Formats: sequence, structure tokens, C-alpha cells
Amino acid sequence: QNGEEESASMRPLCILLLIAILSSSASAFLTPSRLLTTRSTLLPRSSRSVLRQTNTRAQLWRVPVYWAGVFRDMAAAGNSAMGGRSSTMMSAGAAAAAPPVFKPTPSVPAWDALRGAAAGSATGAKLLAERAEREKGEGPTHNDNTLRLFGAKESDVRVILYRDHAAWCPYCQKTWLLLEEKRIPYKIEKINMRSYGEKPDWFLAKVPRGLLPAVEIDGKVMTESIQIMQTLDQMFPTDNPMVPYGDKALIGMANELMGLERELFGAWCSYVFQPGDRAKRSFESTMDRVDKALGATPGPWFLGGGYPTLVDMQYVSHVERMLPSCLYWKGLRIRGSGRWPNVDKWFEAFEQRPTYVATKGDFYTHVTDIPPQYGPGQQVPEGVPFTAAIDGSGRAAEWTLPLPPLSEDSLEPVLPSWNPGDEGARHEAALKISEGGEKVSRFACRVFGGEVGKWRVQGGGSRSALADPNAKSEPAFLEDVSTALRHVCNSLIHGHDSKEVASALSSDLADAPQARKDAVLECLDYLRLRVSVPRDMSYPAARQFRAHIQFVMDKIRA
Repeated sequence: QNGEEESASMRPLCILLLIAILSSSASAFLTPSRLLTTRSTLLPRSSRSVLRQTNTRAQLWRVPVYWAGVFRDMAAAGNSAMGGRSSTMMSAGAAAAAPPVFKPTPSVPAWDALRGAAAGSATGAKLLAERAEREKGEGPTHNDNTLRLFGAKESDVRVILYRDHAAWCPYCQKTWLLLEEKRIPYKIEKINMRSYGEKPDWFLAKVPRGLLPAVEIDGKVMTESIQIMQTLDQMFPTDNPMVPYGDKALIGMANELMGLERELFGAWCSYVFQPGDRAKRSFESTMDRVDKALGATPGPWFLGGGYPTLVDMQYVSHVERMLPSCLYWKGLRIRGSGRWPNVDKWFEAFEQRPTYVATKGDFYTHVTDIPPQYGPGQQVPEGVPFTAAIDGSGRAAEWTLPLPPLSEDSLEPVLPSWNPGDEGARHEAALKISEGGEKVSRFACRVFGGEVGKWRVQGGGSRSALADPNAKSEPAFLEDVSTALRHVCNSLIHGHDSKEVASALSSDLADAPQARKDAVLECLDYLRLRVSVPRDMSYPAARQFRAHIQFVMDKIRA
């Protein structure tokens, strides 16, 4: 909890020590009289010295370099968070010289025409209007925001939030969420976490240890998410206070709940990151206590009332990640299992809030962003049936057209309040890819740039499997990949079952040798596995984009 990235980056050998330390602490998190740093209150003095000693070892497990956005800045150096299967180094020689997969003058519309069609859809028009508001510091919560005014003047902004590029970091998420819920005007600077990139010198000059999140308030820099959140709550009073400072009984309840959250975090680490399922009973019993605590107050929130408080935000940033990790590695379904109905209601209440939905990741993003931060999950046989559905391996229905409809009962639940429907989700993805166009295509061709996988090997295998900061695009496949992605975009706009889409794709495919097809397929898969939520698009849109890439891949393969 204390070092943000430090605690989130420790592998299981360090996690076990942290669990023992955290479990031994009975110190309170919140008081009405003063702000507390989580480091000094969470860990007793003797434990702090032990933790400092373990940090050197933890550095060995860091997983640097992440790419700061597939669709936003394709030309910049950076990488993907997403682990996956498309990491094979292939010789491009024979395939590059072979005849192309697509005919020289394809019938599929050009990028400009596709961009116009996506922008002209109802979803496209809505998203572009929101972007225009975003550029003025207004509009809804969004990953791409760099300025939030909430009706104030830019000259009145006193807060700068430094958070991670990819929206991976749970500590950044809860701080971001508090700022949005309280509608505090602020600016955003995105910084690499050490698990996927180097931090710029200017940031290290401000925050020598490089911790995220960090905030700068009136020129003064602060780290530690709990301390940040309490400080913001006190310095910017609103009619939705995040901590009930004037109520001793609620403060006491909040402290007990914060301690329970740390117990839950420790039980989760013991369960997911250790072999077998020996810790399953402990995790489930701790979840039982959490569910009981939620049911002890009126309404869905931990402290009652009509909105989430700091306590809810402390829980949700990690419980959100527990849902996919427990399912993927251990086969344990938390949400919708029937065992924890108050947790279900709590999530439903959060997902009615656009502020939260805009910050949440999807199951695939989390099962691929957790290992570089926490260490590899340890799978048991019960988790295998859920693997393909979450990560797209094999022929999972969740990654293949026609996609099953999304609902509250889906493996990954989606409420009607944020479900745009198939067409809306397709058009969101189409707008994103059409705006990226050739940059997206060049990025996909990096798989043959000669550096894929090397950076990870140089780090002793402790770096992200698909972090390729030095990879360069291979131009020999650019035309084919660009044409393939235009067909993906065309299918997203009109639907894969459209006669127009089928006719264009069928007529544009040439009789290419298998080596050339395999090369193009490798490029498309490289991209498909690197779509991150919420960094690139919403979950419904990402789901459609991944499946439509698979659809075009299947046509090429056939």
C-alpha cells in the first residue's frame, strides 16, 4: 500500500513478506485531527526497515517500458502492456519478397473515407462532440483528459495529477476517481510506471523516488494515495466529503473497513500468486466479511449515504482486479456467484457512475497488466475453462464473431447504463482505428522490425513479454496490413455480415503464398493483443475491435 509502485511491483517472494507485515499492523488509516502517511501508520518501525531491505530485491522484478497508446501516439517510443501469443520472431525475408495478400488496387474504402463514415455515425458524432468539450477541460470523465475544469477557469487550477499512461495502476485509479467525484479542477500529466517504462528526468526532479500517483498542489508535491486523497478532501471541501471527519463513529467504522481491505488484499495475494488453492478458504472467508460489512449500512456503499467515499474507492481499485484474476487463474467467480450479493450491488452502483466506468479496465487488460506489477498468477485446473474466454486463446466465443450479446449476466458484466449496443461499440472502435490509420498499421508491422522480444531477454526475462521499445516497423508488409485494417474498419462500420463488406473482402484478396499470409496474420495478431481498456477505448468497443480483427484474419487464412 505504502510505496504505490513499490508494493504493486513486488513479485510473490516479496508479497509474502508484505502480507505478514500488513497483517501485523493495527494502526488506523484515517483520523479527524490530522493527515496520516500510510507508510508511517501502516508499518511498525521494525517492519519499515525490513521493507527497505526488500526493495533492492524488488527492483530485480521490475518490468519496464510500456507503449503510451496504440491509437494516440503511434510514432512515439513505447510499448504494450498486453502479454499474449504474438511474440514469435519470424524471418521477414521470404515473406517480404512474396506476392501480396491483397490486390494492388483494393476496393475497400481509403482511410479518409472510412474516417468520414465513422465520424458521421451517431456514435461518432457523439464522441467527437465529447472530444471538443474535453479540449476545453469539460465533458465526461475520459482517459484522454489532460485538463478538468468543471466550470472553473484554467487560471484557478491548483492541482496537477501525475498518473500512469496506461490506467493500469490501482493507486492512480482511486486518486483519479476521487478528483472526478469531487469535481476538483486539475491538470493531468501521464508518467510511465517502472513496470513498463523509464520516467522522464523532469518528473524525477519533482519526485525523486518516481512514485505514482503524485499530485502537485499549489506547487507542493505529495505521494502516497491515501494521504493524497485525504489532503484533497480537506483542501477542497464539497457537499460530498470523502471522509466523515465530523463523525467519530463513522471514522471508527472507516478505519475498521480500511484495515479489512488490507486483509482482503493480503488474502488475494496469498490465493492468486501462490500455487494451488490452499489459500482459497481464507480469501473466501475474508470476502464474506466484506460482503457482510456492505450489508450493514443502508444503500450500496460501505459508509451508507448516497455516494461512494474514500473507503469505497480504496476497495474498488483492487477488487476490480480480483474479479478477473480469481476467475482466470483459479476459476473462482466473485461477481454473480450468488455468494456475495452485497458486493454485486456495490459494483452495480459503481457502474451506474460514468466517473467509475471511464476509469475501469476490462478482464483481458487486467490479467495481462497484473503479472508485470504483482508477479505471475498461479493457475489451477478450475481456471482453465475461463482462460480462452478472457484472453482470446483458441476459438473463444467472446473473441469471435458473431459475439454473444453483453448483459448484466455476461462473464464480464455490462450494465445497460454503459452498454452502447453492438453498433455503437463497433462505431466507437471504427472511429479510433480510422483516426490512427497508417500509424496503427505501422505499429502492427513492428513484429518484423528485428527487435521483438530482445529487450525482454536483455532484462533477464523479467520484463513484459511484448515490451519492444526498440522495435521498428517493417515497411515490406505495410500495404497489406493497412489494407487488412481498412477491411476491419469497414466491417466495424457496416457489420461483418453485410454483403458490401463480404464482397469487398472477397474481391480484394489475392492468391498469396502461405508465408506471406502468415506474416500479415502475425502483424494483425500483434495489434489485436495490444488493445487496452480504458487506455484505447471502452470494453464494448475493444471487444468488437478484437473480434473483427479475428474475422479478417480468418478470411486471410482461408
